[in-house]
Amino acid sequence: MEKALTLTEKKRLDILAAAQEEFKEKGFLGASMDSLAKRAEVSKRTVYNHFPSKEILFHNIVKQLCDSFSQAVNIEYHADKPLDEQLHVAAVNEIRLLESDCFRNLNRITISECIRSPELALSTLEHLGQQKDGLHVWINEAMNDGRLKKADANFAAQQFLGLIKASAFWPQLFMNQVFPTAEQQKTIADDAVLMFLARYRA
Repeated sequence: MEKALTLTEKKRLDILAAAQEEFKEKGFLGASMDSLAKRAEVSKRTVYNHFPSKEILFHNIVKQLCDSFSQAVNIEYHADKPLDEQLHVAAVNEIRLLESDCFRNLNRITISECIRSPELALSTLEHLGQQKDGLHVWINEAMNDGRLKKADANFAAQQFLGLIKASAFWPQLFMNQVFPTAEQQKTIADDAVLMFLARYRA
């Protein structure tokens, strides 16, 4: 049974949700804490109690994006199970996340603001660099177990996810293409696993 949110926790989530809409509609510069407070139905003081500045609020949205991604590909390594089966679970979970409108909206906000502001992009990248996703950990463990070739685990993880995003993220984000069908999703996942293991299997 999930623990009920406290009033403070609920207000924080309401502020983050309102911030997503505010940044999406007006961009980082156009967004205001006053307008955001009205959207969240809280006082401006409450917003600042949770997030002392607009920059900190933006970074928390980035963190929310990172957390969603990390949870999706957070698979546990099993030495006694086939690598392709384990990787396929990560691929399917990643595709489900990429299909989410909320996730794509978060990415649009982050990408557009990073393009607009090099300073914001640098601080965001520094924040992202502190994140360690589950896939990176899984690959490291498989390498240490001698089942994958030794390499940069983070780079390998990005390659694997890049194979998926090439068909199930970037075309939808920038060209408004229809998300792949269930059959196409299976093909994308299968091919990503095959190509990754062709490169890294020991």
